[in-house]
Amino acid sequence: MLNYKIHDNGWTVLADIDLKTCTQADINAIAKLAATNVIVVFKKQFLTVEEEVRVLRMFKNPTPLYDKDNPLFSDYAIDPEGLLCRVTAELRNGKPGMGGDPDDFDWHVDSPQMPNRSDILYLRGVRGTAGSRTSWNNNLLAYQDLPDSIKNTIVNLHCIYGNIYAPWAPDFVGIRYNYDWTPSILHKNITGQAGIYFAPDQMEKFVELSKEESDVLKEKLAQHIFSDKYVYHHDWEDGDLIIADQWNGLHKRWAFDKMDIRVMYRASADYPEQDYTV
Repeated sequence: MLNYKIHDNGWTVLADIDLKTCTQADINAIAKLAATNVIVVFKKQFLTVEEEVRVLRMFKNPTPLYDKDNPLFSDYAIDPEGLLCRVTAELRNGKPGMGGDPDDFDWHVDSPQMPNRSDILYLRGVRGTAGSRTSWNNNLLAYQDLPDSIKNTIVNLHCIYGNIYAPWAPDFVGIRYNYDWTPSILHKNITGQAGIYFAPDQMEKFVELSKEESDVLKEKLAQHIFSDKYVYHHDWEDGDLIIADQWNGLHKRWAFDKMDIRVMYRASADYPEQDYTV
């Protein structure tokens, strides 16, 4: 049974459940919390691969990072279907997993330029995670607190995004921007809450503004959304698990010099079918 409380920051969900025994009803409740609060944090989730895959399949469209015919599949995949991917510099057959650079992996979301991107990011600390930190922000709250003058400025703006951080990602072909799909910065989530789909470091410009005008506005918005009120810092312990929304929130992995022993399992999926009305 799912029990939870809210972090002192007023929005991060701290869940109390053993996911080994969770039901579809539990996952549906977790999904609603992720949609309304951006991030749900779990402790002491020491799951087998089979147990993790069972949890993932209770979401919708759990998506492998690579197809089985891709040469990188064997480097990254944890389970036979590749739903779980290893995030680490630890070598397997002489090759690291994804995201193993020890430097900051600055504020981002997965594949922001892809219209069919996954709703949810799933990340679990497996081993060697102590001392590392990942931060998340809440673009639902940040939007609500914007002054009306800024809301009026951005109401009709659309973003040009590229996958500029992730040479290991399937859609990476260098620094490439998608000019065919330019999403509105305003984004109503699955519950109908208004927020912003805004990843400034992965964005070229706003369609309707010049590059110079876009840079000024991006900086102003970035200072707002990354202020302390809208950011949660997670200091990892092995067994920690985080499920986070990828439309109204970003995350940042801080520099860590022991990436060769830090192993995370990562997955992505969509929200399960249910009524999300709040």
